[in-house]
Amino acid sequence: MLPALVKQNREEYLKLSAEDKEDLVKEFGEFRVSKTVGNRVSTKSKINDASHTLRAVENEVHLVSLNFL
Repeated sequence: MLPALVKQNREEYLKLSAEDKEDLVKEFGEFRVSKTVGNRVSTKSKINDASHTLRAVENEVHLVSLNFL
């Protein structure tokens, strides 16, 4: 799928100026970061994030407490 996407957009990309290419790469970098640590929109996804984080903290605390026994 990726090779087809590259082939499909290659000519258009090659027509861009160096500055436009740089802007495009910068924009994609920002997009990747936002997808990784972006804000959640729905309440359900926010609750899932909080629950996952609390479970991870609980597991870490449990492991630490086992090491002190």
